[in-house]
Amino acid sequence: RDCVVEEAFVGPFTSIHDGSVIRHSEVEHSILLEGARGEGLQHRMESSLLGRDVHILRSRTRPASYRFLVGDMGRIEVR
Repeated sequence: RDCVVEEAFVGPFTSIHDGSVIRHSEVEHSILLEGARGEGLQHRMESSLLGRDVHILRSRTRPASYRFLVGDMGRIEVR
């Protein structure tokens, strides 16, 4: 309910909860809880769990860097 999926690929085994947004991104084998957002991601997000109101956004600022705010028992893999 009240989800937005724009110019996005949503693959199999993906659950998108109320109020979530996937825009200009690809996601599969993942769960997005209420209010989660994935926008402008350069690579496909897969096998992921986004908690309530978690936002993963592509930043266009320079210099390029990663910035994380991760809760207990979180795991992030980057390439």
